[in-house]
Amino acid sequence: MSAIEKAVCLIGGQTKLAKYLGTTQTAVFYWINRHGQAPAKYIPRISELTNGQVSVYELLADHVKTDKESAA
Repeated sequence: MSAIEKAVCLIGGQTKLAKYLGTTQTAVFYWINRHGQAPAKYIPRISELTNGQVSVYELLADHVKTDKESAA
C-alpha cells in the first residue's frame, strides 16, 4: 500500500481528502491509481491531516519509487 492510499484510509476516503485539499475526488483517484503518489505541493497538508500517522518522508518515498519504476 502506498503512502497516499494509507492517508486516504486514515482521513476517511478520497472525497473527504479532496474536500480538505480543495481539489476533486477524481484528482485523488488519479493520484492513487495512475500516479501512485500525491503531488508534492499537497504532501505537508496530507501528513498534517493524518496527524503525522503518514509522514512527509513516507509520502515523498512514493515519488522515489515512481521515479525508479519509470527509469527502468
